[in-house]
Amino acid sequence: MININVMTKKHDAMNPPLKIEIDLNLLVVFDAVMAELNVTRAAEKLSTTQPAVSKALNRLRRAFKDDLFIKVPSGVKPTPKAIAIWTPIRNGLADIRQVTQPTLFDPATSTLTFTIALNDYMASLFALPLVQQLSQEAPGINLRFVPSMNIDAPALLEQSEIDLAMGALFASKPRLQSQTLFTDHYVCAMRKQHPLTKRKLTLDQFVRADHLLITLTGEATGFIDRILREKGLQRRIMLTVNQFSLAPAILANSDLIAAINYRSVQHSHFAKALHLTELPLDHDPIHVRMMWHDRKQRDTAHEWLRSLIVELCTHL
Repeated sequence: MININVMTKKHDAMNPPLKIEIDLNLLVVFDAVMAELNVTRAAEKLSTTQPAVSKALNRLRRAFKDDLFIKVPSGVKPTPKAIAIWTPIRNGLADIRQVTQPTLFDPATSTLTFTIALNDYMASLFALPLVQQLSQEAPGINLRFVPSMNIDAPALLEQSEIDLAMGALFASKPRLQSQTLFTDHYVCAMRKQHPLTKRKLTLDQFVRADHLLITLTGEATGFIDRILREKGLQRRIMLTVNQFSLAPAILANSDLIAAINYRSVQHSHFAKALHLTELPLDHDPIHVRMMWHDRKQRDTAHEWLRSLIVELCTHL
C-alpha cells in the first residue's frame, strides 16, 4: 500500500492529517490504461485479464471520486482528472521502478524490435546509416519501417502501433514529444535542358509551367498552392506521385518542374541531370522531426535509439 499523508497547516482536533491509501498496483494499472487508451491492450501489457483491469479501475474511481475513463469506440478516453494526475503518477512510478528494478538496456545483447513510421524520402536518408550502425552496436535489434503520411503519425503513436515517427511532422499533441533532427528547404527542380533554365525563374514563369506534385495523401494540392491562392494565382499540376523517389527521374526526363525539398534531390541518382533554382516566392523551411509518445520518454532502449538517430543526423 502507498500511504500518502498530507498535513494541514494547523494540526489539531479540528484539522486532522489527511491520509489516503492507494494500492500501488492500482496506479500501475492506471498508467497502463492511460498509455494504451484501451482496457484490453492494457491487460495484455500487464499480463492480466480484462476483468481484473476493470475491477482495478473501479477501485481507482472510488479513490479519486472521478470516472477517470469514458468508453469510446476505440477503447477509452481519459477524463480531465485522469489527464491531470497522469504525469505525476507516471513520473512517480518511473522513479520507483528505477530504484527497485534497475534494469539496464544493453544494445549489444538486446533483441528488441523497433517500428518506425516514415516516408520513402526519410528512409532513403536513414535506412543505410542506421542499419550499419546497428550492425556494429546492436546486431540483435530489428527494425520495422512502415509508411507514414505525417498526418497519421500521432494516431499511430497513441495506439502503440509504432515506436517513433520521422518526417515533416505536424504540431505535437500534449501526450507526444518531438525533437527537430535537421532543417531542409525547398527548391524548384527541372531537367538541365529545360527552357526555364536560361534565366532567373520568375513567378509568372513558375505559375505557367506544368508541375509535378509529391503528395503523400493523394490530394492534388500543397503548401505552394496555398501561397499562390493568397496572391490570386493558380498553377497547373499535371502529375501527382506519392513517393519522393519517383520525382527526380520524372523531372529529368520531362518538361515538368517541381517544388521539392533539396535533400531528396541531393541524394538522388538523377541529381546531376537536374537544374535547381530558388523558388520565386517566400516559404518556411522544412523542420524534419522525430516524434514519440510520453510512455516511451524514460524507456532506456527508446532513449538509446533516439540518441543514435540524433547522432546520425549530424552526419547527413
